[in-house]
Amino acid sequence: MAKSVYISIATYNEKDNIEKLIREIFGLGLENLSVIIIDDNSPDGTAEIVENLKTKFPNLILIKRSGKLGYGSAHVAGFKFALEQRAEIIISMDADFSHSPKKIPELIAAIEAGNDVAIGSRKIPGGELVGWGLWRKFCSAGAMMASQAILGIKTNDLTSGFRAYGRWVFDLIDLEKIKSNGYSFLEELIYLVEKAGLKIKEVPISFLDRRLGQSKLSKKEIIKFFVTILKIKAGSFKNFKVDSKNKENSN
Repeated sequence: MAKSVYISIATYNEKDNIEKLIREIFGLGLENLSVIIIDDNSPDGTAEIVENLKTKFPNLILIKRSGKLGYGSAHVAGFKFALEQRAEIIISMDADFSHSPKKIPELIAAIEAGNDVAIGSRKIPGGELVGWGLWRKFCSAGAMMASQAILGIKTNDLTSGFRAYGRWVFDLIDLEKIKSNGYSFLEELIYLVEKAGLKIKEVPISFLDRRLGQSKLSKKEIIKFFVTILKIKAGSFKNFKVDSKNKENSN
């Protein structure tokens, strides 16, 4: 029997993308697959679109939140729900088609091959950024280099939100203690994954700039990313349930 897979998608004003994305994901025909949409009270009716699709897709779950509470906390909510449902693999991805659903089977295969985390990577051979201007590429490269130099992170694409995790990862890393909320959540989580000694596989992807809707990446989020680096360096982000040496016992 196929492993139980849950896909966590955080949304805010994604009415132009969400129905097509949901249909494409379920159109992959993967067994034992569920999709969780965590919507932060989108005023454009995103949640209503998802609600209407639940009759067609029984494995579609909608978590409606009271306001714009943040990207990181949305995925924490999605991950917790998936863990409660005994998910064996948890995937995070964006709602704007920057992450192609066609790469989902490859991420799942990477976990089934024995990796703890699989990352859809723009920063390895075969990966690419499509539609980004020079300024965004410069900011992205700067974030990677700063994190690798200051924190010793080895992952090439530590800000990619297209990831798959084996459920045992969260036997080691306590979601309740995740401190970051915005996109710096991705940075904190991959730092914790590396410090726990978990095995990471980067899978090359083509990252496509969104065609519809508005980007959620703001200058404030960029600043928070670098503040998170300093907090991690200061030693304030220590978050493990068990000694990483005992990973094999939690798998």
